[in-house]
Amino acid sequence: MPSTSPLAELLGAELPPAVAELPAEFHAELAEFLVAARQSQNNALESSVNSALKAVPLPLRGVVKKVLLG
Repeated sequence: MPSTSPLAELLGAELPPAVAELPAEFHAELAEFLVAARQSQNNALESSVNSALKAVPLPLRGVVKKVLLG
C-alpha cells in the first residue's frame, strides 16, 4: 500500500520500508527538515548566482541570469 504521508509527497516516491515504519510524528518532522533544507539550498543558490552575476557587465546580467536559471 503506497504511503500518503507528507514526507512521501515531498519526496515524490514511496517511503523505504524502514522509514515507513517510523511513527507519523517522525514523518512530519522529517518533512519539515526537508522543506527547510530545500529552502536553504534555494537561498544559497540564489546568493551564489547573484554574486557571480556581479562579474558580468550590467547590460548582459538579465540575459545571463535567464540563461542560468531558465
